[in-house]
Amino acid sequence: MTAQKNALVNDERQTNELSQSARDLATQIFNLRRSLFDSQISTRTASPLSSAFWSTLIRPTDDDLGRLNRLLVDVRQVLNNAMAPDNRVQFISVVLGALFIWVVVRRLLERLLIWAMIRWLPEGRLRRSALALAVGLSTILTITIATSLLRWGIVHNAVLSNDVVNLLDQVQTLITFCAFIVGLGRALLMLAHASWRLPQIPDQIATALGRFPPALALALMVIGTQERINSVIASSLALTVAVNGLTALAVSLVFFYALLRYRRTRRRFELERPAGFAGLIPFIVAVWVGLSLLALLSGYLTLAYFLAVKLLWVSVVASTAYLLIACFGDICETLLSPKQPGGLALGSALGLSTRHQAQASTVLAGIGRTLLLLTAVLLAFLPSGSSPGDLLASFTQLDVTSKSMGNLNIVPSDILVALVCLVVGLLSVRVLKEWFGERLLPETNMDAGMQASLVTLIGYIGFVLVVAVVMSTLNISLTNLTWVVSALSVGIGFGLQAIVQNFISGLILLTERPVKVGDWVSLAGVEGDIRRINVRATEIQMGDRSTVIVPNSQFITQNVRNVTMGNALGVVGITLTLPLETDVLQIRELLLQAFTEHEAILDAPAPSVTFKDLTNTGLIISASGYVNSPRSVGGARSDLLFTVLGRLRELGVALSAPQSMVLINEGAGKDAAAEESVTP
Repeated sequence: MTAQKNALVNDERQTNELSQSARDLATQIFNLRRSLFDSQISTRTASPLSSAFWSTLIRPTDDDLGRLNRLLVDVRQVLNNAMAPDNRVQFISVVLGALFIWVVVRRLLERLLIWAMIRWLPEGRLRRSALALAVGLSTILTITIATSLLRWGIVHNAVLSNDVVNLLDQVQTLITFCAFIVGLGRALLMLAHASWRLPQIPDQIATALGRFPPALALALMVIGTQERINSVIASSLALTVAVNGLTALAVSLVFFYALLRYRRTRRRFELERPAGFAGLIPFIVAVWVGLSLLALLSGYLTLAYFLAVKLLWVSVVASTAYLLIACFGDICETLLSPKQPGGLALGSALGLSTRHQAQASTVLAGIGRTLLLLTAVLLAFLPSGSSPGDLLASFTQLDVTSKSMGNLNIVPSDILVALVCLVVGLLSVRVLKEWFGERLLPETNMDAGMQASLVTLIGYIGFVLVVAVVMSTLNISLTNLTWVVSALSVGIGFGLQAIVQNFISGLILLTERPVKVGDWVSLAGVEGDIRRINVRATEIQMGDRSTVIVPNSQFITQNVRNVTMGNALGVVGITLTLPLETDVLQIRELLLQAFTEHEAILDAPAPSVTFKDLTNTGLIISASGYVNSPRSVGGARSDLLFTVLGRLRELGVALSAPQSMVLINEGAGKDAAAEESVTP
């Protein structure tokens, strides 16, 4: 038993060593691919404007012709075997079956899926997204089955060489990818059912772009087959680069054709440019195509090939991600949201409250969309010379141990990657803030001020993470920034102390929340509503709609009056000075009735009337009542004053007038009377 145990331990150790060696070898192959591509991308060769480029394609070398002839002989033998008398009927039946699957079965499957979606799915966005996904999947599924059947008919009862097997596998993969492009275009454009179109594309634009996916797939199929043949026969570098240049030319021209039709259609029908990021897509594609054509005409064929294939790949990945993200969000909205019948049934079955169910639906949709978007970004910017499998293998080989980033060693490629990470990171932070502020937090019981503070804090954290990722991309560690930290320390000691103080105060305001967005505050003669808490200062909107910028440190170091903190009630007070002969009981009933009848005055605490003072000027009576917010005090007090004064006038009760003193000069009056008596 001990000997068997030791043997098993040794076998396990050898297996682990072989596995580690295989992973190391895969990593070395991956690095060699990248190095080879990086070395070739800056190489300049013959331009398509020169005869040397076309002569390489028309008159290849003798070695290339010999390899190609050997492959053609193998392919001819396979076809002759398939068309042999014993296999002819079977092969023709397989070809007809493949055509039947592609033409007839595809249409029947689409109609079946459309009927099922209309029959079982509720009306709304889920039905449209599911229909788009069904159309795309039916196209891909049928052509994949058809090509697999055709491949089986070719290789059945035939002895194939390794080159032919390799070529058939690569061509089948290429056909599947071209079918994926066609299916994706049909799913997004929906020419036969415009009302089911998922993206908001006008009918004129969709019709104009209807030929683009098949044209792109056809061009890619023709040129891609030649690439696969070159790969199988291991053609010369010159022929490979020339075919890559031809591929770049075909893909760029097809995209240029699509852009030209889009521009002409939009001008012809006077269509408006789409708002937001959708309006930038044609501009980005135009710049990308222009760079590819410029590199192609300049002789940088490998660079042009990289740009063209990357444009094609990013377009396919982005379109697929849009379709999957929309479908996943619609599924969560339909099955989990309490606003839909399916969500209501699920919530009642699980005993979930409406608020918690809405939060779960929003969070699940957000997590799923984020994962799909992250996967799409990783696939779209897949390193050159690698495959998705290489990317997956690189994740399994991540070293989670803490290692130094090394010295400050920045190369131009790192700067470009860092810029891309910065732009993508900032856009991601912005999208995350919008999702929290517009989707998730409104489903909670948080007040508007807390929601705004949390969104701002998430923005700060996201910005810090983006900066950390950019620094990591540039291979910058904290030890490399010692001199920067020292300089900042000196600057803080002299000129940046107030800025840092305001920044720390802003963080305290966001976490401790003595004041929040929407509060009515009074500070150093400034009174108004807080509209925004920024990194350095807070914006307060005054009563006249003007905005005062107050440094955050003043909210920490000075006395601040928060009128609306803790949902405080407002107090409406009226003080009247009445003559001494006024019936105070009648006035008391009048005031209580006026306060009780006003809709803004709360029943609890109840309004009260107080005999405040008795002076030689009259009776001073005060009445008070509570409203639900201090913001309602001014309007309620104005309404009550109008009501009370009107009723006092109806009762004939006047307010006590202030006493005035009038001096009469009696001597002047006597002199005037004497003069009147003496006058004849």
